[in-house]
Amino acid sequence: MLGRGPEILFAGLFGLSVFFAMRALTPRDLEAEAAAGALPGGVESAKEAVLVHALRPLYSIFLPAVRPFAVPGYRARIERQFVAGGMAGLMSTDEFLAYKLAMAAFFELLFGVVFGYLILGASLPIPVHLALMLLGSFFPDFWLSSLVGQRQLAIRKSLPYVMDLLTLSVEAGLDFIAGVGKVCEKAKAGPLVDELSFTLREIQVGATRQQALRNLARRVDMPELRSFAALLIQADILGASIGPVLRAQSDLIRTQRFQAAERAGAYAATKLLFPLILFIMPAVFVVIFGPIILNFVYGDMVIGG
Repeated sequence: MLGRGPEILFAGLFGLSVFFAMRALTPRDLEAEAAAGALPGGVESAKEAVLVHALRPLYSIFLPAVRPFAVPGYRARIERQFVAGGMAGLMSTDEFLAYKLAMAAFFELLFGVVFGYLILGASLPIPVHLALMLLGSFFPDFWLSSLVGQRQLAIRKSLPYVMDLLTLSVEAGLDFIAGVGKVCEKAKAGPLVDELSFTLREIQVGATRQQALRNLARRVDMPELRSFAALLIQADILGASIGPVLRAQSDLIRTQRFQAAERAGAYAATKLLFPLILFIMPAVFVVIFGPIILNFVYGDMVIGG
């Protein structure tokens, strides 16, 4: 391994040069827009926008190779995840497929070639290379799913407060449109406020309230928002007052959040069993029974010596 020091150093310098090259290709005005939250995906997609733009010269090389692949079902699912993750308009499905190919090549280069040949000093078996490429191709899917999960978690946390504020606005005499506008003005900036602002703009440009609410539930893709939209649409169809509906929905969401916290606390004890049995209990056994076993094995030898 010592004889391969120059090769390892060269690989490290090459990786640093690629990083600084991508950093230099990221324009400063994009970073300013990201900091200001003026990007298509909203405030929460600022860092992702800078990352996507920095990596675009890398994965754009694979664009001609992925365009012939139709896979309409997979492309539709990726589009929905882009919208739910707040990244609408930042990356196309072709670019995402090219990103998957780029990550497959990167994992193969980093772990299959650099780690296998330069560090281990031997070529890895072909199944290992295939597994590395497959793992790299799934990395963008994991990344996008994590973005969707983080955004939905932020919406779920801010939903009770926003619902209470909207309920108070409606019960104070404002209509639904004015109440949503007041919420967008007074509430803390976040994914839910961004979605409500988009819904408000949809209504202002001519969409019906029912269609705007359906679009909100479709974009966020959360059970809580789907239930919220369905109740408001039903109240709008029946001509019922929105205030009591919002109050009941706010209480229901708060109760569901409390129950989810209780379930998470109950699952925590179960999740602790694996590290407890695998790591903690053996250490306890070694501390307790180790001296006894050593005294039993070596005690007579020590006494005889």
